[in-house]
Amino acid sequence: MGRRPFTTTDVMPSWYDAAPRLRPPEHLGEAERQAFIDLTSSVPAAQFTSADLPLICRWCELEAQAQTAARELREHGMVAKDKLSPWLSVHSQAVKGQAILALRLRLGPQSRASKAPKTMPSRTSYYDRMLLEESDEAH
Repeated sequence: MGRRPFTTTDVMPSWYDAAPRLRPPEHLGEAERQAFIDLTSSVPAAQFTSADLPLICRWCELEAQAQTAARELREHGMVAKDKLSPWLSVHSQAVKGQAILALRLRLGPQSRASKAPKTMPSRTSYYDRMLLEESDEAH
């Protein structure tokens, strides 16, 4: 007579198995639409809800602006006729705006990291300290 099979019951639904992905709104231009699809398809489907849609759209608009400005800066340089290119300011402001929205949308690695408990570093032993001091004197 064999053992009974081990079974488990999941209490919480998986974070990855949620509602379908958001679709790009009609008002987005082609570059913004592509940024929207790239962004939403690179994260778990449950990361964004319909409440996030305005922030995602603003992030995608800033992405298109940053890409356009970067292309112009590559083609014409940051300085033209002894003046800074106006595209430098556009690029800087777009990237700054994206960084702010990225935190709110949990796009960066720090935003996605699990909350690890705070730990204090262990004290250095007397012997380890002696070894460190000896290596300094030897050089």
